Amino acid sequence: MGRLDGKVALITGVSSGIGQAAARLFAKEGAFILGVDCDAAAGQALTETLQQQNLEFQFLAADLTTDLAPAAIVERCYQLYGRVDILYNNAGISIVEPFSQVNQTSLDRLFAVNFTSVFRLCQEAIPGMKRQGGGTIINTASELAIVAQPFFTAYCATKGAVLAFTRSLALEYARDNIRINALCPGPIDTPMLQQEFETESDPAKAREESIASIPLGRLGRPDEIAKVALFLASEAPPLMHGSSIVVDGAKTIF
Repeated sequence: MGRLDGKVALITGVSSGIGQAAARLFAKEGAFILGVDCDAAAGQALTETLQQQNLEFQFLAADLTTDLAPAAIVERCYQLYGRVDILYNNAGISIVEPFSQVNQTSLDRLFAVNFTSVFRLCQEAIPGMKRQGGGTIINTASELAIVAQPFFTAYCATKGAVLAFTRSLALEYARDNIRINALCPGPIDTPMLQQEFETESDPAKAREESIASIPLGRLGRPDEIAKVALFLASEAPPLMHGSSIVVDGAKTIF
């Protein structure tokens, strides 16, 4: 028996990286999954792969920045499975640029994807969780919600907002048996991180410098973060509300 047998999980950002690793792992652990991403082609490819393995996975292509998307996503999950037991707000983007060059367009997009979609999806999912007697929410923040990094001012602001929001929300719904926690990954070897390296004049050197900043001596892997998300979704004790789990190879304490 899987650790998520019979549970319904809604996961955003499943086209690559951590979200895809989580979708694969959660499905193997018995969850019924609705995966959401704006990359329809990658989402369909993942659907075919998992369904060929007789795993329960459905995909919905959606732009999380649109006003109607959160309600439509949760409604689709109810149409497919009748409930939402686990909401994993994983989707995120980064923009690397000096503070003086951050414009309103990039700032608005960062907040729309990284924070507002998290806020709105929680608003849509929590009423059903209350009716069914509980649920689990995992919000992806970042090590950069805790420590700072130059040229990531806007990104740090969005992830700091996720962390503060998660703590406040956990307090509000603790007595409703809804466990709400934040997951704070460090540098993980994903396409998004590689895109960040590509903004540098020497991407290979940027990668080496990132690795050098990690006491463990390597980048994290998406499956390592997915395993922590699985713990939060399945085995975390009822006492665990409003926590932030940092998974970064000791980078933030170095």
